[in-house]
This record gives sequence, structure tokens and C-alpha cells, in this order.
Amino acid sequence: MSEKIFDVSVVIPVYNMEAYLDRCVKSVLAQTLQNIEIILVDDGGRDRSVTMCDDYAAAYPGKIRVLHKENGGLTSAWKAGSNLAKGRYIGYVDSDDFILPDMYERMFTRIEEEDADIACCGLHHIYEDGNHEEWDDQMDFPTDVFEPAALEKEMFPVLINDGSFMGRKLHPNRVTKLVRTSLVQKNLPLCSDEVSIGEDFQFSLCMFLDAKKVVVLKDYFPYYYYMNNSSMTMKYDSHYMEKIKILNKNLLRISKEKGGYDFSTQIWNDFLCLTVLHIKGGIYKKKKAPYKEHKSDMKSICHDPDVLHALKVYDMPQLTIAEKLFLFFMKHHMYLAIFLAVRIYFR
Repeated sequence: MSEKIFDVSVVIPVYNMEAYLDRCVKSVLAQTLQNIEIILVDDGGRDRSVTMCDDYAAAYPGKIRVLHKENGGLTSAWKAGSNLAKGRYIGYVDSDDFILPDMYERMFTRIEEEDADIACCGLHHIYEDGNHEEWDDQMDFPTDVFEPAALEKEMFPVLINDGSFMGRKLHPNRVTKLVRTSLVQKNLPLCSDEVSIGEDFQFSLCMFLDAKKVVVLKDYFPYYYYMNNSSMTMKYDSHYMEKIKILNKNLLRISKEKGGYDFSTQIWNDFLCLTVLHIKGGIYKKKKAPYKEHKSDMKSICHDPDVLHALKVYDMPQLTIAEKLFLFFMKHHMYLAIFLAVRIYFR
């Protein structure tokens, strides 16, 4: 008897998400596209979500499978689930999020109509604390179908950075993509488990560089990206620079190994933008720290060899005057000017 082939495999990484998991799984079970499988990847959780995964599999045999693994982080979890996929395409839902019932039917229909490798939709942001306004977010392109010539001419030159501050035309979110399974599994070795900030960027860059055709479902926001209180932490991350350096190194490696289009300048642009956000965030988040401590932080960042290189090679002609001035302060180690600019802005 031949093994069943699904239209879509939905991979859900799970780690200590007992409060949100039921809503997530039920939203996938409610999909109007019937021929899907759900792969729950328990990444060494320590709460009730571990047994919840087993309960779902027992309740929906043949529909839901569970993989229990040692904790290895988000990237290792979705990679492990991807390797198990029996669907023609793979989609992803994070365990604290949920989706509209027609999401995968609409994306599957579109990707099949165009014989594409990737279909993209938009995000709808919602917040647990109720103090933030909900908003929609999608890839901003003038067309909704990209074949090889259009990918290289229209998408690649602005894919990672379009010349403005944090000007990402490629929304790196793994969860807003439906991707041909063979394309995903081929690229899994290039996605490093060590990347803990921008994990999805490495995934999306690999997929877009190998895709023969990409479709975008414009003005469609079926994925509800849930910002819970723990994910909205204002705690300063003293290891942030190390993390974005790992991301930067891996993106440069992927770009080099894939060959063809040179993304190095865009990658350094993005790294510099993330560095600026870190400097600003540090001054804002550590409001009570003395200036001496902030100066030490800024000095460490601005003398970092990768930051010095980024300040030399970046190319963002669409920066505002204020953004250019901030980079000038960084380049010339004008720490008091940086500190005062951020403090005045965030008064």
C-alpha cells in the first residue's frame, strides 16, 4: 500500500506554549483545505504542552503526528518537522499564533494555478496586552507573480534592503510562506541552528534564491501573529550583537554558496540597521543606567570589527537626514551625541 501524499504539511514547533497551543491547533484543524497533515514538534518542553501534543495525535490519527526531541531552539524544531513532511508543500504556524480557515486552501490553489515554488501572504498583528493597535503587514511589490527574470530584475535588488532604514522587501517570516517541499528539504542544511535572531531570514533567503516562480497573495492577511507579553519584553539583551553577527555571517555564507546575485551589500545594510536599533534600544531600555555605562556599551559596539566594516561598505541612499547623522555619530565615535539624540527622541 503506497504512503499517503498530502497537499500540505503544516509544521508547528512547540516549546512551553500550553496557554496558546489549543487555539493554534484548532485553527489548523479548521482549514477548508482537507488534505493536510499537522506535524507537532515538541522541542523538549517542560509544561503541559508535551502531553497535549500526544493527546492531539491520539485524537486525530493519520492527521496529526508528534515528534518529541531534545531542546535545540526554534530553527532545529522546524527543520526536524520539515524532514518528516509528506506533503507536496510545507507551511508553518508558530504555536502561539493562529490562522484563518481558508489560509491554506487559498495559498494552495494559487501556487497550483501558477505552478510556483512559493506562495506568500500577509500578517495580521495582534497584542495580548490590548494596548497596541492591530495592524496588517505584507510584502510590498508592484506585481503578484515573479518568474526568474522578474525575480532577478525586480525582487533581488531590494530583497533584503531597498536602500532605506530597515527597508526589507522580503518579509522573512517563515509562517507567511507555502513552499514546495523538495525546495525546503534541499535547503535545510544551509539553515544554521545557531541563528537565534532572524531565524526565518536564512530560510526565506534560501527559498527565494532557488525558486523558479513566486506568487504573492496581495491584501490577504490570514496569519494572526500574536505578540504575547513574554515576547514583548523590554529587557536588554547583552548578547544581541553576538546574535546578529551570527545571522550576518550565515546570510553572507548562503549568498556566497548560492552564487549568482551578490547580496553582500544588502546584508551589511541590514546588519547595520539592526545595530542601530540595538544601540537605541539599549539607551531606552536601560533608562536608569548612568551615562558611563551607556558609553561603555556604545564604545564596544562602535569599535566592533563587523560594525566598522558595515559603516564603510553600507549603501542606503534613501536614509533620512536624521538617520545619516546617527551613522555619522557612530562612525566618528560621538557617544554623547548618540546618547542625547536617543534620549530626546524617546522623551
